[in-house]
Amino acid sequence: MIAGTLVATVLIMNACVNYDFDIPDPLDIPVGEAKTIAQVRQMFFDNNDQAIRFTEDISIHGVITMDGSSGNIYRNAFIQDGTAAINLRLMSPGGLYQGDSVRVNLKGTRLDAFNQMLQIDSVHAGNNVVKLKTNVHLEPLDTDIITLLTDASMQGRLVRLNNVEFHPNNLGTPFADSENLMALNTTLRDCSGSEIIVRTSGYASFADSLVPGGNGSLVAVLAQYNNDRQLFIRDLSEVNMEGPRCSEQDNEDVITLAEVRQLFNEGVTSIPAGMSIVGVITSDRENGNITGRNAYLEDATGAVALRFSANHTFNLWDRITIFAGTLELSEFNGLLQINNIPIGNASLSETNIIIEPEETTIQNILDNMDTFESKLVRIPNATISGGTTFAGDRTLSDGTASISLFTRNDATFANENVPQGTITLTGIVSIFNTPNIIIRNLDDIQQ
Repeated sequence: MIAGTLVATVLIMNACVNYDFDIPDPLDIPVGEAKTIAQVRQMFFDNNDQAIRFTEDISIHGVITMDGSSGNIYRNAFIQDGTAAINLRLMSPGGLYQGDSVRVNLKGTRLDAFNQMLQIDSVHAGNNVVKLKTNVHLEPLDTDIITLLTDASMQGRLVRLNNVEFHPNNLGTPFADSENLMALNTTLRDCSGSEIIVRTSGYASFADSLVPGGNGSLVAVLAQYNNDRQLFIRDLSEVNMEGPRCSEQDNEDVITLAEVRQLFNEGVTSIPAGMSIVGVITSDRENGNITGRNAYLEDATGAVALRFSANHTFNLWDRITIFAGTLELSEFNGLLQINNIPIGNASLSETNIIIEPEETTIQNILDNMDTFESKLVRIPNATISGGTTFAGDRTLSDGTASISLFTRNDATFANENVPQGTITLTGIVSIFNTPNIIIRNLDDIQQ
């Protein structure tokens, strides 16, 4: 988006930036008629949305709110005054930098719209621009996504959005493809579900940085490409998302997994209406030792098995939120589960949230199944017996007691040889009529 102007794929981009721009004598560049940026923008609309070539001395004053030094835009700068903002398309990179207070004489430039983004084209930093001051701080305008999507006067402005977060599908992925120098879109949303594109160039200095998983504020410049409004980040220091995500902010509506288990102990067969649960997936669907509809979820208070209505896409160490109100609590062959969860009720909050397993003994597990059921545990000084490969029921012992170690025939490691000698085993405590342990992958066994 805006690929033709704002994110040009020029391999020698950084080498071409002119950091030694000579500031001309203000007397050499006439002021002519002074106009606000809003007035200049209106000239385009008054001309039936047709381009205008400036042949007279007309000047605008403003502050440069974004330049190309981060690599996220190229041969462009954004300028803003107290009335509006507009994109400047430069004849060559460099010369104008964020915080420059400037006067721009428009003579010889062209006012047009590139894919609906209004711009002043053919700006020469030496011939058209007078720098009046540097390091001017312009406070971003606090606004919301709906306003950015609907108010045409916001185009080009420096804005700040609060209580926003990136879409779960983007979490933990790079902002852009720096290897192939390709721009990518990510999706920013608010707690009402409104969404807007965040566009990042493959040349951006932060292209390899991973999209954060929290909620917070973002400062950016609003651009447009055809019908898409899109934000350009200036610097990652202006992306502050360390707060709880939207789904986690109403703590009074979140029920812990310990409370879920207590409900069943009290004979309640469903979770109260309006409640959500938040936890981390500790099972590994990719290695096949659990069916595609099942998962194990753990929070700081406990753990529980999940049974979805269809195959899910959640991976090991994904933090998810489930709108769990009215969902059934039931036992399947002795294992407590939240049953028949609609796929649409669950959403990804963060990735790579690693939970440390609780180190314990088999005897302690057997004596306290109400506490350990569905939890991730680590058992040291253990041995496996009863067969040469993992498939089926094997016996796990640690000198305190023994328990079944169960592996599905569909597991990727089912036919691998079980280790000989003493091991440390990490696994999930489960039940199929009697207690058992399931491992996620072979990394769960350390010798």
